Amino acid sequence: MRPWGLLGLLLLPTASLAAPTVYRFEAVTDTVERGVGVPLRVRALNSATGQATPGLEIRDARVDRSLDGQVGGSHPAFFAPSLDYGIYSFRADLPVDGRWALIFTARIPGEPQPVTANVVFTVVGRLPAPTARTRR
Repeated sequence: MRPWGLLGLLLLPTASLAAPTVYRFEAVTDTVERGVGVPLRVRALNSATGQATPGLEIRDARVDRSLDGQVGGSHPAFFAPSLDYGIYSFRADLPVDGRWALIFTARIPGEPQPVTANVVFTVVGRLPAPTARTRR
């Protein structure tokens, strides 16, 4: 075997694993009201440029309460189409207050390996009503 062939094999796994760390996923609104079919919106960003990342292929979405030590608190989440550029919508049943993690796998166009995203939402019984401004 040629020496540069061995060097190429050694560098191949590290190059393919380094690329997905460039992307970041964040909640559009991190506090949501508990209920059935609660909308969860996630923004996908390229950390290097700060720009939205469109065209992701989403798989294996679920919500999980293991952040607060609740074992067995996992429910499926369903991808819902969104018209907003770089924002991905999901719906999930969130029956209990607390911190829930939306976990999904995303295949990013041009990247060799999928990325696992973990976005945390705070679920409350009822969101506070917006306060009305009074004019004087």
